[in-house]
Amino acid sequence: MTRGRKFFTLRETAAVHGFGYYPERMADVPLPQVFRADSRIVERGGGFIAVKGAREDGHDYIPQAVKNGAVCVICEKSFFERHKNELSAQDAAFILVRDVCESVARLAKAWLDMVSPKIVGITGSVGKTTTRDFLYAALRGAFRTHTAVKSYNTLLGVSMTVLAMPSDTEILILELGTNHPGEIREIVENFPVTDGIITEVADAHLEGLGDIEGVLAAKMELTESRKLEYLSYNSDNDLLSSAVARMPFGEKMKKGGVRQVGVGYSGSGVRISDVRQVMRPDFIPSLCVTLSMKERKASCRSPMFGRQHARNIAFAYSAAVQAGLDDSSFGRAAGFFELPPGRGLIFRGKNGCAVIDETYNANPASLSYAVKNLLEMKLPGEFPRIAVLGGMRELGRESPRLHEIVLSRAALLDEVYLIGSEWGDALPRHESVRGVWPDVDRFISEFDFESARNSAFLLKGSRFYGLDRLLPCFTGEA
Repeated sequence: MTRGRKFFTLRETAAVHGFGYYPERMADVPLPQVFRADSRIVERGGGFIAVKGAREDGHDYIPQAVKNGAVCVICEKSFFERHKNELSAQDAAFILVRDVCESVARLAKAWLDMVSPKIVGITGSVGKTTTRDFLYAALRGAFRTHTAVKSYNTLLGVSMTVLAMPSDTEILILELGTNHPGEIREIVENFPVTDGIITEVADAHLEGLGDIEGVLAAKMELTESRKLEYLSYNSDNDLLSSAVARMPFGEKMKKGGVRQVGVGYSGSGVRISDVRQVMRPDFIPSLCVTLSMKERKASCRSPMFGRQHARNIAFAYSAAVQAGLDDSSFGRAAGFFELPPGRGLIFRGKNGCAVIDETYNANPASLSYAVKNLLEMKLPGEFPRIAVLGGMRELGRESPRLHEIVLSRAALLDEVYLIGSEWGDALPRHESVRGVWPDVDRFISEFDFESARNSAFLLKGSRFYGLDRLLPCFTGEA
């Protein structure tokens, strides 16, 4: 048990990992645990990780990070040596390494080994973050639980989450994302999950993963964790179910190591039933769902919009039961859960509009869910159902086909406004399409927001297009 154990000092990182450091006078000062890779969001008293990106180099922002409050910087030793005069004048400690991302992962792994919590790892084409947040909300009242503050689902993001973990953490919840083969494998090699969740396998990140089989293979890398004991998966997805059934029965599994539990509307694992989406006249939503698992049965009511979240709740329930949480505690947590911004929140805009904020991101599966929810939404009166949809990124050569499939469903709405070149020449093909704009700025300048009265608006698209910038226009705050 490491409760009360202070975090590593500069001297300890050098002794254990061979990192360099500067200055010597700060050798025995504990490092901060909260690190950021963006100088703009560095917390006062926190740390900054100088990462080289495709377009920008974090090393260029070290002075800004220190100015914003960073007291420790992890950077390349060669960069520090080239700029020693300038950097040594900064009021911060420096950890000097050869490869920043690899070194941050090593430091995080060392901390993980000391704390030694149970690790829940969640991956999937949709539903990762909602499942993660719901599970955290359910467990934090009964266990010392830690998770990311944002969707930190890359190796670097997971490393930052692990570094920020308190020393007495019992359960660590990680989100594992991928856009190329081997990414999840590398994460679980460094941070071996004990309890795995695969929410869905669908068309997403095809630019790097190729096709649906590539997506499946990437998600199944989670099962290569050497400490895996429990796996819950979407049993309604035949492709995924078949892959789970083909999992190799090595020595660990022969000893009864990995327990497999399907989650879905059929099967004998966690079964979903009685799903009802209730909407009050003031657009306050309530999602009701019944979950069955062997002799257990839990009824949940949660203030969420979107029937697809029933499956996310069920995944959280599966992991909570595995952790030892009772049904009544899970039900109470469900009643107070709140979706994060951009993931289905509903608010009232000006002129009597209802706005569904799905602006965080989009892929074909999640966008189809969002359109279906809008079509089925019970409205107080004759509200036109309108969608402003941003293009979906990273779909590779399948992009035109997948955009057309989604658009054919969205065409059932009263009006559709499209942003992004991915939609092609959709305007003449679908009567409900009112126009295609290259970016959000052009749409804001040309759309008459005052004409949006007593309507239900869905806003959803890839983060690249920044549809969240439309929200102030609907609330009248722009």
